[in-house]
Amino acid sequence: MNPLIAPALKPGGTIGIVAPASPYTTLSDVQRGIAWWEARGYRVHLAEGALERSDYHAGSPQVRARDLMAMFADPGIHAIQCLRGGYGSAQVAPLLDFQAIARHPKPLIGFSDISALHAALLKFSGLVTFYGPSLTQAASMSSFTAERLLKVLGGETTGFYPHRPGDAYIHIIAGGKAEGRLVGGCLSDLMHTLGTPWEIDLDGAIFAFEEVGSSPHGIDRALLQLNQAGKLVGLRGVVVGDLVGCEWDEGGGSPFPRSKTLEEVLAERLGGLGVPVLYGFPFGHGEHNAVLPLGVKAVLDGDAGNLEIIEPALRV
Repeated sequence: MNPLIAPALKPGGTIGIVAPASPYTTLSDVQRGIAWWEARGYRVHLAEGALERSDYHAGSPQVRARDLMAMFADPGIHAIQCLRGGYGSAQVAPLLDFQAIARHPKPLIGFSDISALHAALLKFSGLVTFYGPSLTQAASMSSFTAERLLKVLGGETTGFYPHRPGDAYIHIIAGGKAEGRLVGGCLSDLMHTLGTPWEIDLDGAIFAFEEVGSSPHGIDRALLQLNQAGKLVGLRGVVVGDLVGCEWDEGGGSPFPRSKTLEEVLAERLGGLGVPVLYGFPFGHGEHNAVLPLGVKAVLDGDAGNLEIIEPALRV
């Protein structure tokens, strides 16, 4: 089945801002994000409930779902960016009208907790979405991240996915070459899709994941569960992004310090699958968060250390 792709963002287009998960921390982060888009000639429209705050959610699930649906339905909105991640996107997923979304496809950008929406939108509408920075990150994005965001949303979606600026090294866990559709997000959030209607489907996929604030044994546990759940059987390849604060010497090793490194865990859990596995791409919670299209075909070259996106993610 061909992926559902949206039109590319044209210069001067309007970015719709939704908050499917947690609320903003400080209002100035939101204002700085709006100013960032406006300084580049774009317009920004905040969803009706985008600034709501109720404990650790940005309003009720109904409000958050209503806002997302309104942004897809509004012909004056050309791309949708999430205010931030946090927690709560999984509450929104069952309240969405995926057929209506499929009738009005638009690029959706977000990461971390937004992984639940990426999984649900791909499964139920076939929509290609974009794992990338939130609005509240805009003012603090690296120039590398910002340039990638504008380039991809503008329609330049195929070609080699960039390596980290100033450090092109990619750790090859397992070599080989494979083709598959890109599926993934934040590992811990993806684990919480298991058993749900929007459970992540890795059959025939190149699995792209990142993580924050875990540990070697936490990553080990997640990958073991995916394997035992049969989710890695039809896998074509694995692309690992940033694993921030997950190494034992970065505060992520308790209660098993100095046991295994992340590279050892990845090698043990993924190295024997018979598919290419690469670690060290610049997406996730690290210094750089280069937009990664989800739902399109890519080629993973585990010998050359490259990921090439071969299917357009937007319509130009």
